[in-house]
Amino acid sequence: MSHYDILQVEGSKLSSQLIRARGIPAFFTAVLAVFVANAPLISLLSFFIGGVVFFGSSQLFHYFWKLTSHTYRQWVERSNQIATEIARLRKRIGDIFDRYPARKKGEQFKKSYDLAGKSLSDLEETLAGGMHREGREVFVTAFMRKGIAVRVTASIGSLNRCSAADNPVRWKDHVYRLKCDEIRQYHNHPEYNGKTQPSTLDFKSAILIKPLLGQHATKLRSLIIYWNKIREWKILEYDGKGQYWNQSEFDAAVQQQVSTDHR
Repeated sequence: MSHYDILQVEGSKLSSQLIRARGIPAFFTAVLAVFVANAPLISLLSFFIGGVVFFGSSQLFHYFWKLTSHTYRQWVERSNQIATEIARLRKRIGDIFDRYPARKKGEQFKKSYDLAGKSLSDLEETLAGGMHREGREVFVTAFMRKGIAVRVTASIGSLNRCSAADNPVRWKDHVYRLKCDEIRQYHNHPEYNGKTQPSTLDFKSAILIKPLLGQHATKLRSLIIYWNKIREWKILEYDGKGQYWNQSEFDAAVQQQVSTDHR
């Protein structure tokens, strides 16, 4: 989990505590108000009175607890700190994504983002930015030699499907000719909640491609890029055996990609 993910969990817990602290007494206050007003329990009048009193008293209880409860004040202060920190992290990610504007209409993805020749970390940052701009699946094959992408192909798919830009049958020839030590097959899932998993089609693709590579089959890495709510990118790796694991993620707090592969 990135620093943002940890903050998000803590912030959600605090938000629930604050809502309960205000909401529970506000609810009983609203019920009492409807009873005192002697309004019919199921009527527009009772709902109106209850709603007005609930929202009004919720704010009053907020100020009351801030004045009287040290614990409540700590919750509020920490929630504000978390919101400020998340805003700072969001800006950091925004500054990175500004480096990768949307490609022009008709322009090839790999040329628009100048993928060939990049180091692995630069390649994955560029893919995270460019793929996010697309809003649909993109398939990228990177032939790597000593951590540098010496050949890259890319194709744009649909919202839920994509395929290789060239014939995987030829991949082993590129590996031999370019003396590659790795083939990194990327595609993205346009999901932005920090969670994903390979589809049945993803696993099937990994199963079908490996035999085509012959003696170079062990050099294939199948990877999925996805994002959390502030666009920190995460990379998941999977194989043809139905297994998958988190491989790495970008943590805006330290401004670098961090390995999450703990196999």
